[in-house]
Amino acid sequence: MTDTASTSVVRVQGLTVKVADKEIVSDVSFEIAGGEILGLVGQSGSGKTTVSMALLGYTRRGARLTDGAVEVAGVDVRALSAAQLRAFRGRRVTYVPQDPRASLNPALTVRRQLAEVLVSSPESLTKEQIENLILECLGSVGLPATREFARRYPHQLSGGQLQRVGIAMAIIDRPEVLVLDEPTTGLDVTTQRRILDLVRGLCTEYGIAGLYVTHDLSVIAEIADRVIVMHDGVIVEEGEVETVFEDPRDEYTRRLLRAAPDINAELPPRTAPEADAGRVLAVADLDAGYRRNQVLHDLTFELGRGECLAIVGESGSGKSTLSRAIIGLHPQYTGRILWQDRELPRRAARRSREMVKDLQYIFQSPFTALNPRMTVEESVGFAHRMAFHATAAQRRAAVRDAVERVHLPANVLTKLPGSLSGGERQRVAIARALVTEPSILVCDEVTASLDVLIQASIIDLLAELKREGGLSLLFVTHDLALVRSFADRVLVLERGRIVEIGETATVLRDPQAPYTQRLVGDALSIRQALEGRRTPAL
Repeated sequence: MTDTASTSVVRVQGLTVKVADKEIVSDVSFEIAGGEILGLVGQSGSGKTTVSMALLGYTRRGARLTDGAVEVAGVDVRALSAAQLRAFRGRRVTYVPQDPRASLNPALTVRRQLAEVLVSSPESLTKEQIENLILECLGSVGLPATREFARRYPHQLSGGQLQRVGIAMAIIDRPEVLVLDEPTTGLDVTTQRRILDLVRGLCTEYGIAGLYVTHDLSVIAEIADRVIVMHDGVIVEEGEVETVFEDPRDEYTRRLLRAAPDINAELPPRTAPEADAGRVLAVADLDAGYRRNQVLHDLTFELGRGECLAIVGESGSGKSTLSRAIIGLHPQYTGRILWQDRELPRRAARRSREMVKDLQYIFQSPFTALNPRMTVEESVGFAHRMAFHATAAQRRAAVRDAVERVHLPANVLTKLPGSLSGGERQRVAIARALVTEPSILVCDEVTASLDVLIQASIIDLLAELKREGGLSLLFVTHDLALVRSFADRVLVLERGRIVEIGETATVLRDPQAPYTQRLVGDALSIRQALEGRRTPAL
């Protein structure tokens, strides 16, 4: 274990942040040594993102850092001017956001954006050195180390590829401190493990101090040396990961651990839907792509009433293309998509009100799913208006009920998306889908940005709707632990082809396809990670 007292690169003492007269972070103190990774966990609104952004000298609009000291790489961050802060960020301390689109300029190529980081470096580099560093960095984060890939624009990349480019931008100039805010959210298990190994290796090799903010406790068990648990703006527990996770002292920590899904945990028996319940959706001989690039190849499967079919696979396997084709947002396909034995028009705009109401989609990114100029009540109400003829009073009641079902307070109704956290935005998107009372819900990584307690409550809600209302779900996700605890069947996509499909327990316990075996082997597990920590390296 690193001696943090003598080698700390980050020192935070008594950090207090207020919004108006309310303290949202109170008296937070910690240190991070060079080469060490500190995990910061807690549910949405716990203050963990506020704390992490303080290392960059940033507070969100309306917030004030009222007390405490923040020292990063020997620099008093609070004493820096605006110009000094701009030079400090991205060089001494870098940040990887939850949404990769927030760190990328859509008008610039990957190469240009990476090159701009290096050009601003105080070290003088030749054009050839810059080109070589760009390709080397792309390869190190699992992207094609080719000039062709470097010439692509963000809109030509998958969500997983965008996140890896964001990480590449953060590490290419070898900072002293790396702040990671849910950087593997939405990534498939194989890519996630690669990114975690990469971050761990970079911090160890170059002595980078890492602060890893996440709701995913299995990630912390895998990568962090120590962990801080925050609740309502204060630290309720801290210590080495093994100690906190194996013998938590605080009840809140115990709740988090109980709610966290684990692919190796024991599960109670689950009753699958009746075989004769009927099929509400069928996909037959589906081929889809983008211009000359074919993404999906000859997909055929069915979804039963009240069934949850999980769709898993690596980034670029075609999961999102499939779900967008089903919902009518990707009409470039051949084959048939049947809804209640009726073929769906390829474009959503040509579908009937009944079809739109009955087949709803929840987008992967909570940051781009909502109209930034519409309040929560307006966004959810608009969806209700598209599905039902109702009075204003009926609509308001339906909206309030939908928001309450996803465990959001009533005061959120008047807020704009910009004032909400990622988890809160995702719950609004879920409420917007549920307010139409659909019979089929296509969920594209809908729980990826939610903390484990909210995730558990949303899964419980969907399970209740499945059980009592016959809701059918296509559940696109990278989280195999969640799949194991929730889905009835699982469909595995590899490069746009179905390589395995069957009952969840069977597929995950005894995968037949080599690709599925690799996915299951790469899945993170709190139990497995802790056992690995107890086993000395050979």
